[in-house]
Amino acid sequence: MTWKEVRKSYPNQFIKFEIIESHIEDNKEIVDEVAVIKAIADDKEAMREFINRKEGQFVYSTKNESVVIELIKHVGIRRSV
Repeated sequence: MTWKEVRKSYPNQFIKFEIIESHIEDNKEIVDEVAVIKAIADDKEAMREFINRKEGQFVYSTKNESVVIELIKHVGIRRSV
């Protein structure tokens, strides 16, 4: 489903989903299509789902018009001997 379809089907709820299709723009991943795993009824349950989610799963509110994930570049610190 596209995020627009998800928002229409599940207004003002949290959704647990996996990304099916996305693209990168300026160090941000813009999600185009998702696979809905679960609609979440309340904030407490959403927090539990967020904490217990598996890798590749996301919990996000349909109040947001789009799903944008900031990509973080890990910078290592080198130590000279």
